[in-house]
Amino acid sequence: MTGGAWKELVDEVATATELSQPWRSAFEDVPRARYVPDDVFVPEPGTPRAYRTVARHTEPEEWAALVCSKAQVVTQLTPSPFDGAPTPSSSSSAPEAVARMLALLDPAPGARVLDLGSGTGWTAALLARFGTLVVTMESDPELAAQVRARVIDCQPPVTALHGDATLGHPDAAPYDAVHVGFSVREIPGTWIGQVRPGGRLVMPFGTLFSNTGLLRLTVREDGQVAEGRFHGGAMFMWERGQRPSWAQAVTDDPERAASALDPRTLLATGASRWAVGLQVPGVTWDPVAADGDRLLRLWCTDGSWATVAVDRWNKPDGVAQSGPRHLWDEACEAWSWWDGKGRPGRNRFGVSADRGGSCRAWLDSPRFTLPGALDSTAHSRPATPLPSGRSNSATGPR
Repeated sequence: MTGGAWKELVDEVATATELSQPWRSAFEDVPRARYVPDDVFVPEPGTPRAYRTVARHTEPEEWAALVCSKAQVVTQLTPSPFDGAPTPSSSSSAPEAVARMLALLDPAPGARVLDLGSGTGWTAALLARFGTLVVTMESDPELAAQVRARVIDCQPPVTALHGDATLGHPDAAPYDAVHVGFSVREIPGTWIGQVRPGGRLVMPFGTLFSNTGLLRLTVREDGQVAEGRFHGGAMFMWERGQRPSWAQAVTDDPERAASALDPRTLLATGASRWAVGLQVPGVTWDPVAADGDRLLRLWCTDGSWATVAVDRWNKPDGVAQSGPRHLWDEACEAWSWWDGKGRPGRNRFGVSADRGGSCRAWLDSPRFTLPGALDSTAHSRPATPLPSGRSNSATGPR
Protein backbone atom coordinates (compact mmCIF):
# COMPACT_ATOMS: atom_id res chain seq x y z
CA MET A 1 0.00 0.00 0.00
CA THR A 2 2.86 2.40 0.72
CA GLY A 3 4.95 1.65 -2.38
CA GLY A 4 3.21 4.00 -4.82
CA ALA A 5 2.78 6.74 -2.27
CA TRP A 6 6.44 6.53 -1.30
CA LYS A 7 7.57 6.73 -4.92
CA GLU A 8 5.45 9.85 -5.40
CA LEU A 9 6.92 11.43 -2.29
CA VAL A 10 10.47 10.63 -3.39
CA ASP A 11 9.72 12.30 -6.74
CA GLU A 12 8.58 15.46 -4.91
CA VAL A 13 11.58 15.45 -2.56
CA ALA A 14 14.02 14.87 -5.40
CA THR A 15 12.58 17.79 -7.36
CA ALA A 16 12.55 20.13 -4.34
CA THR A 17 16.12 19.33 -3.32
CA GLU A 18 17.67 18.63 -6.74
CA LEU A 19 18.64 15.23 -5.40
CA SER A 20 21.19 13.35 -7.51
CA GLN A 21 20.12 10.12 -9.17
CA PRO A 22 22.23 7.89 -6.87
CA TRP A 23 20.60 9.44 -3.81
CA ARG A 24 17.18 9.26 -5.44
CA SER A 25 17.69 5.53 -5.98
CA ALA A 26 18.71 5.12 -2.34
CA PHE A 27 15.52 6.83 -1.16
CA GLU A 28 13.39 4.69 -3.46
CA ASP A 29 15.05 1.48 -2.25
CA VAL A 30 14.96 2.37 1.46
CA PRO A 31 11.41 3.54 2.28
CA ARG A 32 10.89 5.18 5.63
CA ALA A 33 8.16 2.66 6.53
CA ARG A 34 10.79 -0.05 7.14
CA TYR A 35 12.34 2.02 9.92
CA VAL A 36 9.38 3.59 11.70
CA PRO A 37 8.06 1.70 14.75
CA ASP A 38 4.56 0.28 14.86
CA ASP A 39 3.36 3.00 17.26
CA VAL A 40 3.77 6.66 16.38
CA PHE A 41 2.29 9.77 17.95
CA VAL A 42 0.34 12.73 16.60
CA PRO A 43 -0.76 15.90 18.41
CA GLU A 44 -4.37 16.06 19.56
CA PRO A 45 -6.04 19.03 17.77
CA GLY A 46 -6.97 21.85 20.11
CA THR A 47 -5.29 20.23 23.10
CA PRO A 48 -1.86 21.69 23.77
CA ARG A 49 0.89 19.15 24.41
CA ALA A 50 -1.40 16.13 24.19
CA TYR A 51 -0.74 13.25 21.80
CA ARG A 52 -2.58 10.18 20.64
CA THR A 53 -1.10 6.92 19.45
CA VAL A 54 -1.46 5.77 15.86
CA ALA A 55 -0.81 2.03 15.76
CA ARG A 56 0.20 0.27 12.58
CA HIS A 57 -1.89 -2.80 13.37
CA THR A 58 -5.12 -1.02 14.27
CA GLU A 59 -4.92 2.09 12.04
CA PRO A 60 -2.85 0.89 9.08
CA GLU A 61 -4.07 3.50 6.61
CA GLU A 62 -3.41 6.47 8.92
CA TRP A 63 -0.03 5.02 9.91
CA ALA A 64 0.96 4.54 6.27
CA ALA A 65 -0.17 8.06 5.40
CA LEU A 66 2.04 9.45 8.14
CA VAL A 67 5.18 7.59 7.14
CA CYS A 68 4.63 8.47 3.46
CA SER A 69 4.12 12.16 4.24
CA LYS A 70 6.48 15.13 4.06
CA ALA A 71 6.34 15.63 7.82
CA GLN A 72 8.51 14.34 10.61
CA VAL A 73 6.92 11.46 12.52
CA VAL A 74 7.14 11.46 16.32
CA THR A 75 8.31 8.02 17.46
CA GLN A 76 8.97 8.53 21.17
CA LEU A 77 7.45 10.60 23.98
CA THR A 78 9.02 11.25 27.37
CA PRO A 79 7.76 13.28 30.34
CA SER A 80 8.90 16.88 30.36
CA PRO A 81 11.32 17.60 33.23
CA PHE A 82 9.41 20.84 33.86
CA ASP A 83 5.81 19.67 34.22
CA GLY A 84 5.67 15.99 33.32
CA ALA A 85 3.66 16.53 30.15
CA PRO A 86 4.49 14.21 27.23
CA THR A 87 7.20 15.69 25.04
CA PRO A 88 8.61 14.35 21.76
CA SER A 89 12.10 12.94 22.35
CA SER A 90 12.73 11.08 19.09
CA SER A 91 11.35 11.16 15.58
CA SER A 92 11.80 10.12 11.99
CA SER A 93 12.86 13.38 10.34
CA ALA A 94 11.03 14.96 7.44
CA PRO A 95 12.23 13.32 4.18
CA GLU A 96 13.08 16.64 2.56
CA ALA A 97 15.26 17.65 5.51
CA VAL A 98 17.03 14.27 5.39
CA ALA A 99 17.61 14.65 1.64
CA ARG A 100 19.00 18.17 2.02
CA MET A 101 21.41 17.08 4.75
CA LEU A 102 22.68 14.07 2.82
CA ALA A 103 23.16 16.20 -0.29
CA LEU A 104 25.19 18.69 1.78
CA LEU A 105 27.23 15.87 3.30
CA ASP A 106 27.98 14.61 -0.22
CA PRO A 107 30.01 11.52 0.73
CA ALA A 108 31.62 9.37 -1.93
CA PRO A 109 30.77 5.68 -2.08
CA GLY A 110 33.17 3.92 0.25
CA ALA A 111 33.54 6.96 2.51
CA ARG A 112 33.61 6.44 6.27
CA VAL A 113 30.63 8.26 7.83
CA LEU A 114 29.79 8.80 11.48
CA ASP A 115 26.02 9.19 11.93
CA LEU A 116 25.17 10.74 15.30
CA GLY A 117 21.67 10.41 16.72
CA SER A 118 20.46 7.23 15.01
CA GLY A 119 16.77 7.80 15.81
CA THR A 120 14.98 5.06 13.88
CA GLY A 121 18.06 4.08 11.86
CA TRP A 122 16.59 5.28 8.55
CA THR A 123 19.37 7.77 7.74
CA ALA A 124 22.06 5.18 8.52
CA ALA A 125 20.32 2.75 6.16
CA LEU A 126 20.17 5.38 3.41
CA LEU A 127 23.89 6.06 3.82
CA ALA A 128 24.65 2.35 3.63
CA ARG A 129 22.50 1.93 0.51
CA PHE A 130 24.47 4.78 -1.05
CA GLY A 131 27.61 2.76 -0.44
CA THR A 132 29.24 4.43 2.56
CA LEU A 133 30.71 2.68 5.60
CA VAL A 134 28.52 3.84 8.47
CA VAL A 135 28.97 3.97 12.22
CA THR A 136 25.73 5.17 13.81
CA MET A 137 25.38 6.17 17.49
CA GLU A 138 22.28 6.60 19.64
CA SER A 139 22.27 7.78 23.28
CA ASP A 140 18.97 6.11 24.22
CA PRO A 141 19.71 2.43 24.95
CA GLU A 142 16.24 1.20 23.95
CA LEU A 143 16.35 3.08 20.64
CA ALA A 144 19.91 1.90 20.01
CA ALA A 145 18.81 -1.72 20.39
CA GLN A 146 15.95 -1.17 17.94
CA VAL A 147 18.29 0.42 15.41
CA ARG A 148 20.71 -2.47 15.69
CA ALA A 149 17.90 -4.88 14.78
CA ARG A 150 16.65 -2.74 11.89
CA VAL A 151 19.99 -2.28 10.14
CA ILE A 152 21.19 -5.87 10.50
CA ASP A 153 20.67 -6.62 6.81
CA CYS A 154 22.21 -3.41 5.44
CA GLN A 155 25.01 -3.68 2.93
CA PRO A 156 27.68 -2.54 3.47
CA PRO A 157 27.12 -3.52 7.12
CA VAL A 158 26.23 -0.70 9.53
CA THR A 159 27.91 -0.54 12.93
CA ALA A 160 25.14 0.48 15.34
CA LEU A 161 26.28 1.61 18.77
CA HIS A 162 24.83 2.91 22.02
CA GLY A 163 26.77 5.82 23.48
CA ASP A 164 27.07 9.53 24.04
CA ALA A 165 26.91 10.99 20.55
CA THR A 166 28.63 14.20 21.66
CA LEU A 167 31.80 12.14 22.22
CA GLY A 168 31.70 10.61 18.76
CA HIS A 169 33.43 7.26 18.26
CA PRO A 170 37.21 7.70 18.15
CA ASP A 171 37.88 3.97 17.73
CA ALA A 172 36.87 4.12 14.05
CA ALA A 173 38.25 7.60 13.30
CA PRO A 174 39.23 9.38 11.16
CA TYR A 175 35.96 9.81 9.28
CA ASP A 176 35.39 11.40 5.92
CA ALA A 177 32.11 12.91 7.10
CA VAL A 178 29.92 13.34 10.18
CA HIS A 179 26.13 13.56 9.94
CA VAL A 180 24.31 14.90 13.01
CA GLY A 181 20.63 14.05 13.41
CA PHE A 182 19.80 16.49 16.23
CA SER A 183 20.10 20.20 16.78
CA VAL A 184 23.03 21.70 18.68
CA ARG A 185 23.95 25.14 19.93
CA GLU A 186 27.47 24.08 20.91
CA ILE A 187 29.77 22.01 18.69
CA PRO A 188 31.83 19.41 20.56
CA GLY A 189 35.50 19.68 19.68
CA THR A 190 35.70 15.88 19.74
CA TRP A 191 33.74 15.75 16.47
CA ILE A 192 36.26 17.93 14.67
CA GLY A 193 39.15 15.87 16.00
CA GLN A 194 37.63 12.71 14.49
CA VAL A 195 37.30 14.04 10.91
CA ARG A 196 40.17 14.02 8.44
CA PRO A 197 41.36 17.36 6.99
CA GLY A 198 39.02 18.26 4.15
CA GLY A 199 36.22 16.16 5.64
CA ARG A 200 32.76 17.57 6.30
CA LEU A 201 30.31 17.84 9.18
CA VAL A 202 26.63 18.59 8.54
CA MET A 203 24.37 19.43 11.45
CA PRO A 204 21.29 21.41 12.48
CA PHE A 205 22.73 24.32 14.47
CA GLY A 206 20.74 27.05 16.14
CA THR A 207 20.06 29.22 19.15
CA LEU A 208 17.31 29.31 21.72
CA PHE A 209 16.06 32.47 20.02
CA SER A 210 15.85 30.94 16.54
CA ASN A 211 16.23 27.18 16.04
CA THR A 212 17.78 26.17 13.51
CA GLY A 213 19.87 26.29 10.34
CA LEU A 214 21.62 23.55 8.42
CA LEU A 215 25.34 24.07 8.89
CA ARG A 216 28.07 22.47 6.78
CA LEU A 217 31.61 22.67 8.11
CA THR A 218 34.82 21.60 6.41
CA VAL A 219 37.86 20.67 8.49
CA ARG A 220 40.89 22.79 7.59
CA GLU A 221 44.18 21.23 6.58
CA ASP A 222 45.63 21.78 10.07
CA GLY A 223 42.90 19.53 11.48
CA GLN A 224 42.25 21.98 14.31
CA VAL A 225 39.37 24.09 13.00
CA ALA A 226 36.22 23.45 10.96
CA GLU A 227 34.29 26.26 9.34
CA GLY A 228 31.48 26.79 6.89
CA ARG A 229 28.15 28.41 6.11
CA PHE A 230 24.48 27.82 6.73
CA HIS A 231 22.34 26.35 3.99
CA GLY A 232 18.72 27.17 4.77
CA GLY A 233 16.68 26.35 7.83
CA ALA A 234 15.32 23.22 9.48
CA MET A 235 13.69 22.18 12.73
CA PHE A 236 15.22 19.34 14.75
CA MET A 237 15.03 18.30 18.38
CA TRP A 238 17.83 19.49 20.63
CA GLU A 239 20.61 17.13 21.55
CA ARG A 240 19.53 15.77 24.92
CA GLY A 241 22.41 17.31 26.83
CA GLN A 242 21.91 20.71 25.18
CA ARG A 243 18.26 21.14 26.02
CA PRO A 244 17.96 24.44 27.91
CA SER A 245 17.96 24.43 31.68
CA TRP A 246 16.35 27.59 33.04
CA ALA A 247 17.48 29.22 36.26
CA GLN A 248 14.91 30.70 38.60
CA ALA A 249 13.88 34.11 37.29
CA VAL A 250 15.64 37.00 39.03
CA THR A 251 13.29 38.64 41.53
CA ASP A 252 15.04 42.01 41.82
CA ASP A 253 12.97 45.08 40.99
CA PRO A 254 13.25 45.57 37.23
CA GLU A 255 14.43 48.62 35.40
CA ARG A 256 11.81 50.35 33.26
CA ALA A 257 12.30 52.42 30.13
CA ALA A 258 10.99 53.07 26.66
CA SER A 259 12.15 50.69 23.97
CA ALA A 260 14.44 51.85 21.21
CA LEU A 261 12.66 49.56 18.76
CA ASP A 262 9.16 48.27 18.04
CA PRO A 263 9.26 44.58 19.03
CA ARG A 264 7.22 43.69 15.95
CA THR A 265 10.04 45.06 13.83
CA LEU A 266 12.66 43.02 15.66
CA LEU A 267 10.70 39.79 15.16
CA ALA A 268 9.32 40.60 11.71
CA THR A 269 11.29 38.09 9.64
CA GLY A 270 13.09 34.81 10.01
CA ALA A 271 16.29 36.59 8.98
CA SER A 272 15.98 39.17 11.74
CA ARG A 273 15.25 36.55 14.40
CA TRP A 274 18.17 34.46 13.17
CA ALA A 275 20.67 37.33 13.28
CA VAL A 276 19.51 38.43 16.73
CA GLY A 277 19.67 34.89 18.06
CA LEU A 278 23.30 34.46 17.05
CA GLN A 279 24.18 37.48 19.20
CA VAL A 280 22.11 36.82 22.34
CA PRO A 281 23.18 33.35 23.52
CA GLY A 282 21.02 31.54 26.03
CA VAL A 283 17.96 33.73 25.38
CA THR A 284 14.50 32.76 24.18
CA TRP A 285 11.17 34.56 23.80
CA ASP A 286 7.44 34.15 23.52
CA PRO A 287 4.34 36.36 23.42
CA VAL A 288 2.20 36.48 26.54
CA ALA A 289 -0.87 38.37 27.73
CA ALA A 290 -0.99 40.06 31.13
CA ASP A 291 -3.61 42.46 32.55
CA GLY A 292 -4.99 43.16 29.09
CA ASP A 293 -1.57 44.01 27.57
CA ARG A 294 0.12 42.14 24.79
CA LEU A 295 3.64 41.44 26.02
CA LEU A 296 6.77 40.04 24.48
CA ARG A 297 8.71 38.11 27.09
CA LEU A 298 12.41 37.25 26.90
CA TRP A 299 14.23 35.10 29.39
CA CYS A 300 17.70 33.65 29.77
CA THR A 301 19.32 30.54 31.19
CA ASP A 302 20.95 32.71 33.89
CA GLY A 303 17.58 33.97 35.22
CA SER A 304 17.63 37.35 33.47
CA TRP A 305 14.33 38.41 31.92
CA ALA A 306 12.62 41.24 30.08
CA THR A 307 9.11 42.14 29.00
CA VAL A 308 8.08 44.58 26.29
CA ALA A 309 4.55 46.00 26.00
CA VAL A 310 3.83 45.44 22.32
CA ASP A 311 1.35 48.29 22.00
CA ARG A 312 3.19 50.69 24.35
CA TRP A 313 6.79 49.87 23.53
CA ASN A 314 7.82 53.55 23.21
CA LYS A 315 6.27 54.65 26.53
CA PRO A 316 8.49 55.31 29.58
CA ASP A 317 7.37 52.01 31.14
CA GLY A 318 7.22 50.01 27.92
CA VAL A 319 10.17 47.76 28.82
CA ALA A 320 10.97 46.01 32.10
CA GLN A 321 14.33 44.22 32.53
CA SER A 322 15.94 42.43 35.45
CA GLY A 323 18.97 40.27 36.03
CA PRO A 324 22.67 40.37 35.18
CA ARG A 325 21.87 40.80 31.47
CA HIS A 326 19.73 43.52 29.87
CA LEU A 327 18.06 41.19 27.43
CA TRP A 328 15.97 43.67 25.49
CA ASP A 329 18.86 46.10 25.14
CA GLU A 330 21.01 43.26 23.80
CA ALA A 331 18.31 42.21 21.34
CA CYS A 332 17.89 45.78 20.06
CA GLU A 333 21.65 46.20 19.66
CA ALA A 334 21.79 42.92 17.73
CA TRP A 335 18.95 43.99 15.43
CA SER A 336 20.61 47.37 14.81
CA TRP A 337 23.86 45.63 13.86
CA TRP A 338 21.97 43.38 11.42
CA ASP A 339 20.05 46.34 9.99
CA GLY A 340 23.29 48.28 9.53
CA LYS A 341 24.77 45.37 7.57
CA GLY A 342 21.96 45.53 5.01
CA ARG A 343 19.76 42.89 6.66
CA PRO A 344 21.65 39.81 5.43
CA GLY A 345 19.88 36.46 5.11
CA ARG A 346 20.73 33.26 6.96
CA ASN A 347 22.98 31.83 4.26
CA ARG A 348 25.47 34.69 4.53
CA PHE A 349 26.29 33.61 8.07
CA GLY A 350 28.78 30.95 9.03
CA VAL A 351 30.52 29.35 11.99
CA SER A 352 34.09 28.47 12.91
CA ALA A 353 34.58 25.78 15.56
CA ASP A 354 37.76 24.27 16.93
CA ARG A 355 38.91 21.14 18.72
CA GLY A 356 38.92 23.01 22.01
CA GLY A 357 35.14 23.49 21.85
CA SER A 358 35.04 27.21 21.06
CA CYS A 359 32.60 28.40 18.43
CA ARG A 360 32.34 31.76 16.62
CA ALA A 361 29.68 33.01 14.22
CA TRP A 362 30.57 35.32 11.34
CA LEU A 363 29.10 37.17 8.40
CA ASP A 364 30.41 36.44 4.88
CA SER A 365 33.91 35.49 6.09
CA PRO A 366 35.55 34.13 9.25
CA ARG A 367 37.36 37.47 9.39
CA PHE A 368 34.11 39.27 10.28
CA THR A 369 32.97 37.80 13.57
CA LEU A 370 29.60 38.83 14.94
CA PRO A 371 29.78 41.02 18.08
CA GLY A 372 29.67 38.73 21.12
CA ALA A 373 28.18 35.93 19.06
CA LEU A 374 27.79 32.50 20.69
CA ASP A 375 29.95 33.59 23.62
CA SER A 376 27.79 33.63 26.73
CA THR A 377 30.64 35.05 28.85
CA ALA A 378 30.61 38.18 26.69
CA HIS A 379 27.16 38.96 28.06
CA SER A 380 27.72 38.17 31.74
CA ARG A 381 28.27 41.75 32.78
CA PRO A 382 27.06 43.80 35.72
CA ALA A 383 23.80 45.63 35.19
CA THR A 384 24.33 49.08 33.70
CA PRO A 385 23.28 51.94 36.04
CA LEU A 386 19.95 53.42 35.06
CA PRO A 387 19.77 56.88 33.57
CA SER A 388 17.71 59.24 35.67
CA GLY A 389 13.99 59.13 35.13
CA ARG A 390 13.60 55.35 34.84
CA SER A 391 11.19 53.63 37.14
CA ASN A 392 11.97 50.38 38.96
CA SER A 393 8.48 49.06 39.69
CA ALA A 394 7.23 45.92 37.96
CA THR A 395 6.92 42.19 38.35
CA GLY A 396 8.90 39.46 36.63
CA PRO A 397 7.68 37.12 33.93
CA ARG A 398 4.99 34.68 34.97
